[in-house]
Amino acid sequence: MITIDERPKAVSIYGYHGKRDSFMKNEKLSAALFYQSRGLSIIPVGANKKALIDWKEYQSRIATIEEINQWWTKFPNANIALVTGKISGVVVLDLDKKYGRTSKEFQIPPTVSARSGNGGEHFLFKYPGIFVKSGSAISGQGVDIRGDGGYVLLDPSVNETGGKYVWIIPFESKEDLAEMPEWLKKLTTDDATKKKWLTGQDGVPNGFRNDTAVSMAGKILSNTTPELWESMGWEQLKIWNNKNTPPIPEKELRIKWEGIKKLHVSKNKPQKQIAKRQLIAKCFAEIQSVPISWLWEGRIPLGKLFMLVGDPGLGKSLVTDTLAAHVTRGFPFPVDNCTPPVGDVVILSAEDDPADTIKPRLEAVEADCTRIHFIEAVRVESIEGESTQHSFSLKNDIETLGELLSRLPNCRLVIIDPISAYLDSTDSNNNSDIRGLLAPLTELASKHKVAIVLVSHLNKNSGESALYRTTGSLAFIAAVRAAYIVIKDKDNPNRRLLLPLKSNISKDNAGLAYSIVEAENGQPVIAWEPNAVETTAEEALARPESKKELTATHEAELFLLDLLLKGEMKVSDILKEAKEAGIKDKPLRTARENLGIKTEKVGFNPSYRVWKLPEDAQSNENAIPTGEGKLDNAGHVGGMVDLFNGNNKEVIS
Repeated sequence: MITIDERPKAVSIYGYHGKRDSFMKNEKLSAALFYQSRGLSIIPVGANKKALIDWKEYQSRIATIEEINQWWTKFPNANIALVTGKISGVVVLDLDKKYGRTSKEFQIPPTVSARSGNGGEHFLFKYPGIFVKSGSAISGQGVDIRGDGGYVLLDPSVNETGGKYVWIIPFESKEDLAEMPEWLKKLTTDDATKKKWLTGQDGVPNGFRNDTAVSMAGKILSNTTPELWESMGWEQLKIWNNKNTPPIPEKELRIKWEGIKKLHVSKNKPQKQIAKRQLIAKCFAEIQSVPISWLWEGRIPLGKLFMLVGDPGLGKSLVTDTLAAHVTRGFPFPVDNCTPPVGDVVILSAEDDPADTIKPRLEAVEADCTRIHFIEAVRVESIEGESTQHSFSLKNDIETLGELLSRLPNCRLVIIDPISAYLDSTDSNNNSDIRGLLAPLTELASKHKVAIVLVSHLNKNSGESALYRTTGSLAFIAAVRAAYIVIKDKDNPNRRLLLPLKSNISKDNAGLAYSIVEAENGQPVIAWEPNAVETTAEEALARPESKKELTATHEAELFLLDLLLKGEMKVSDILKEAKEAGIKDKPLRTARENLGIKTEKVGFNPSYRVWKLPEDAQSNENAIPTGEGKLDNAGHVGGMVDLFNGNNKEVIS
């Protein structure tokens, strides 16, 4: 037996041997990533030892690096817990100091060990390959085992009283773990213990036997290794069955056992080695051309993804509610006056309550609520018969959405509001991750001929192009076939603009405008304007020029007019004179665009470029400034009102 005092003191943690200066800023994140790299299943827990996530799935799979980074970004002070048992290949003997239990009572071989936050001792052993139930008191109070279904805290965790978990013999890899001593293996894996978890239910009456037998078979297969399925698993199922009144005939029981076993084999079957890859190609002569189908002619296509983006509070959800009304009732769309195919609508909404918000708004726009379906959650039933619910995930639940659409063959619109709420653990800023997430959704839209509208917010990068303003990866915009943006009108805070942001499959359409008004039931609704809007998304998002920039632009306009009203002029000469006059490049470019100045190539070998005013400006004899546009004492340009007479005023507007 080796006591704590006889063990070498830990010189480091995580295998870095004292190089703490090379750690990440978050030491716990660094440790968690180290443990994960050594094949341990790691989860975040609080100081009270309670898991900060739903950790059930991490009893059967190891968290990814991305998940661990996300957890310790969200919970930077979270403790680190090792999920024990088969998944990590580790069993832990836990000796509680509170009950006076120490390693001196037992024959413990040298192995990785730690001191707990309360001064107790943890000894880590290799998993024996047979189910080890966690939490079993194996030798009176204060002596527990942490195996399948349990977890234990690791260095550098800290408990509620500030007690630290520290390595006594540090963990470097699972090769450092000793085999479970025979006395411990016998206490935790002997027949009495193995049967205890299984035989808690004494007999099942007729009428419940078959379902319970299937559940029992699944539980046995999940908690034993395949090599023990027959020698132990089948025998345990027969022991359970003999307590039933009457027992299931063994032949029938065996059929159930083999059926559930086949499911487990299929589920855990290793992927086949790929021997050859071959491209599948098709000649376009064999492909039949088909026209694009539309939900909203020229704007929202059927069978494809569509995106609606904008800042919060501008009525994006009201727009989608209005779309639902048009689709369920066949109302003609505004401005274009085209009618949609009538059908069902499916709504996924993470921000609005279906009872007090979404339905009243749908009623306000006279939508047919018998055709609209709200996804509340996803029910999951395990092979053991346990039923749980979780929020919809684009990562895991596309197939279930497809099943719903199969039951709604006339569905024409799916609304996901907002898309960011259903990404699960997918990094919204990672292009490849988002492409992989949206590809199955694109296939689903095509297969069921539905328009899938993804609602998203704008980021804060006000200086970027409109296409780059969508929150998250550019892959969102790349994946959709059309996108529109909702923007507040700069000149009218009560007016909203719905403008095309992207369309790969139709001609450029003008935008629409609307206001938000109150319906008879007190709910906000969309009031569309009858005419289209020619403003572009880039123009609507552009920042207004400052007074200083406007002044510089006006000065540049006067400068160019003074030069070019006499006729065309070489660009090189203009730039030279502008530099001498103190006119900077940006206001000069803006002034040139405002005045509609054209660039032409003159001559040949050598050639040069000239700038000249539009023909209408040059031919108008009255196109003379009434003032010189001098700067007043406040630094503003004056005399700009009557630069041109008549229709020519719009040249510099």
